[in-house]
Amino acid sequence: MSRLSVRLLLLVVCLAAIGGAAFHVWSSDRSARLEADTTRQFNLIAGAASAAVADLRTAQQAYIAVGQGEQFWFDRVTAIHKQLEEQLAELRRIVTTPGATAALEDAAAALQDFGQMDQRARDYTRNRQLTLASDMVFADGIDLTKRAGDAIAVAATSEQVGHDAAVAARQKSQVLALAGAAGMAVFGLLLLAPGGRATQTTSPVAIAPVSTAILTDLDDFQPVSRAVKKVEPPPPAPAPAPAVNIGGVASLCNDLARIADTRALPALLERAASILNASGVILWIADPDGRELAPILVHGYSAQLTTRLGTLARDAENLTASAYRTALLQTVKGDAISSGAIAVPLVAAGGCVGVMAAEVKNGGEQQEDLLAAATIVAAQLATLVGPPSARGKAEAAS
Repeated sequence: MSRLSVRLLLLVVCLAAIGGAAFHVWSSDRSARLEADTTRQFNLIAGAASAAVADLRTAQQAYIAVGQGEQFWFDRVTAIHKQLEEQLAELRRIVTTPGATAALEDAAAALQDFGQMDQRARDYTRNRQLTLASDMVFADGIDLTKRAGDAIAVAATSEQVGHDAAVAARQKSQVLALAGAAGMAVFGLLLLAPGGRATQTTSPVAIAPVSTAILTDLDDFQPVSRAVKKVEPPPPAPAPAPAVNIGGVASLCNDLARIADTRALPALLERAASILNASGVILWIADPDGRELAPILVHGYSAQLTTRLGTLARDAENLTASAYRTALLQTVKGDAISSGAIAVPLVAAGGCVGVMAAEVKNGGEQQEDLLAAATIVAAQLATLVGPPSARGKAEAAS
């Protein structure tokens, strides 16, 4: 094999390594975008299903309300029950993690048990056995809907955690692929660089011999030594820090779960603001009737502004009220003058009980991992808040 063929072979290997790494990065990014769309769709459907579970409980409790039409609420429960079955089927179709799959199976089983119990409650209601119907509605009905709502929330959290882990693993594989390709390219360039020996010419012209005197002069020549300054390679650039500290989110949720005194809430809210890169956070909680939101905890704003905060009507046309009504995360994009904002609903088993509103910096309202972290923190905060009464929610919806 000639030297030229060896050089060509090394060049082909280097180009193949670079092309393979580029294709791996491209395919990984494409898969990441598809998985992000699927996770976003999963969260939207899971949020709608959680709200539907709360509506299902409220509609069934109307069976025994005085002056209500029984058939209207029978049909209403049937429609919501069918809608929930379709939503759970869609969630099972796009789920990707084993934990979320098991949680969805639990939710489906609870929904099936609810359907059987609801049939007996309807029979008691038709026969005017309201005491027996009330026992089933306010005991089994509440337990089964709470079980279904909790299972849906667990599925959403498991799916989000699985998505974050997949993103981290994919980024690591991309870095390894690029590093391998770069190493192969450098190694190939070193081998392809011309060596120190001069190649012999094939010219037919005869080369005259060098005289002995010249050789002697060359042997007596002493080269002038030069001080060579050693050039240190630049320090490696630090690896980019993740947009959201997942460990900090886990630690915060752990402390929220173990909170025993509400006086610890301001410090925990400050930690949440630091994790979400938020300049200000307001925790809004719904009143027992579900008609208004009141700020119970504020971080990052002046005392003068805090004292001016009043209650917020459920039907108000702003980000916080919209998140409360829809039980879905809402965002407002920032610009060169103002920061972005997010409003994350606090969804419990009984429905949406409040909103965590935050003013985020550096385009955080457009970062999927930050929105996911805010959703996890809000889900943990929802466990600390008592749900609004079913009567108030039914009046607010009418």
